[in-house]
Amino acid sequence: MDAVKVFDTDAHVEESEETFASIKEDFGDAAPRVIEGAKRAFWLIEGRTFPRLSGFGVHTFGSPHIRREAGHVDPERRARVESQELRDPRARLEDMDHEGIDVSVVFPTMFLVWPLADNPALARALCRSYNDWVAAKCKASAGRIRWVATVPLPDVEAAVQEIERSQKLGPSGVMTLGTAGHMTLSDRRLDPFYAAAEAHGLPVCVHVGWSYPPISNLYDNVYETMITPFVLPIFMGFSSILIGGVLERFPKLKVGFFEAGVEWVPYWLDRMERFYKQPPGGSKKSDLPARNPAEYVREGRVFFSCELDEARIGMVSEAIGDECILYSSDLPHAHRVFDAIPLFHDRKDIKEGTKRKILANGARFFS
Repeated sequence: MDAVKVFDTDAHVEESEETFASIKEDFGDAAPRVIEGAKRAFWLIEGRTFPRLSGFGVHTFGSPHIRREAGHVDPERRARVESQELRDPRARLEDMDHEGIDVSVVFPTMFLVWPLADNPALARALCRSYNDWVAAKCKASAGRIRWVATVPLPDVEAAVQEIERSQKLGPSGVMTLGTAGHMTLSDRRLDPFYAAAEAHGLPVCVHVGWSYPPISNLYDNVYETMITPFVLPIFMGFSSILIGGVLERFPKLKVGFFEAGVEWVPYWLDRMERFYKQPPGGSKKSDLPARNPAEYVREGRVFFSCELDEARIGMVSEAIGDECILYSSDLPHAHRVFDAIPLFHDRKDIKEGTKRKILANGARFFS
């Protein structure tokens, strides 16, 4: 297994003011800036603070940092701030070497909540500034650190424009959350977005996050918001894409689902398959997917990331196959599995061939 190229499909960067420096002049006080609280720092955008740690609609994430001096190691993340913020790509490469990772694809952190801005022009500028910044950082890694583009969905026209603009910078994919704001991912208004991704060979990366305020706003408990509204939209996105014809309309498109693990997938597929074979009363033929939903997974265009300590990886790989399961490190977030690859190597409940595939499958997804 030592010869396998280990491809991490879901790491993160924790943004800093440097990420958005290019838009400060245009947006003034509305542009993201860091303010200090009693125990941590926050983003201030359009007069609102992110993350939001109290009241209904709570959410939490690691960005921004209150301690930013060079060499500072966050004890929860076990990583230097230069690695967390990608301020110095060499620091991230050192963390990857320690973990045994050859290639890593980074996602944003603060874009895991929607909306960040009400002003459409600012929402577009945030994505543009992030993409320019992360592309420049990754360019200094000799191809080992790669990135996915963020786009201002549900503004479909602007999202397509950003795909066209940013693809020249070399993204490995394009990110969305489990809903595009108040639209499901099968909404036909999103078709130009999928068409642009397909045309440029960019897989669509559906990531967990607080994308649907009617659900998010039910919760005022930070613990519970991580359990339900953070993850539930990705299940909605999975159902929408398989049932709503996205993969039929875009036959070359690949789609991945990130940071929800894989243990939910057999249950969700079984439920979709059950009601495909025995449609519920009152349903029309047009309500059903064009094919059995399990076929879309078997044909090799649908992928799922896992963290290597998940107890049922072996069982899931037997149920859905091991070609569609991807390794995710979640580096540098505090709740990741530390030293995951040696622990994975020592597991006896997973076939050796399956281990090799999971560690390497990311190269196929992001090809």
